[in-house]
Amino acid sequence: MTDIVGTWRLHDYYLEGEADGPDGAAGARPLGDAPLGRLLYGPDGYMAVQYMPGDRPPLATPNWRWTSDAERLDAVRGFGAYSGRYEWLGDRVTHHIEAALYPNWIGATQVRLAVVTGTQLVLRAERTPGQPPTPVLVWERLTPC
Repeated sequence: MTDIVGTWRLHDYYLEGEADGPDGAAGARPLGDAPLGRLLYGPDGYMAVQYMPGDRPPLATPNWRWTSDAERLDAVRGFGAYSGRYEWLGDRVTHHIEAALYPNWIGATQVRLAVVTGTQLVLRAERTPGQPPTPVLVWERLTPC
């Protein structure tokens, strides 16, 4: 577990596969060229992640509670967040999701192939040939403050 414990900054997010899918074609970058995100793996077995496009403009309304439905939709478009327990087993990390922006993920399990090389962590879903592209997330380890 110690290989991934710490805080990670999202460096890249792209799609990998042979066919086009709902998020775009293979090689597409749904979060743009400069995505923002943090991934935290604690020594206690809990994790949390947030990711978003790096070019999200500020909302016109200064207070979140006063925003229109359209502004709220713009604010969450492309944004993802979830947290829960995790297990690190060999070349896989399993996320047991307990809270999520997308309610359908709550109670779900996500398994990712994980490769740690130096200060980089690459997470990808297992691909099924002929299926839509799957995301690949490249994270860089942050040094402690």
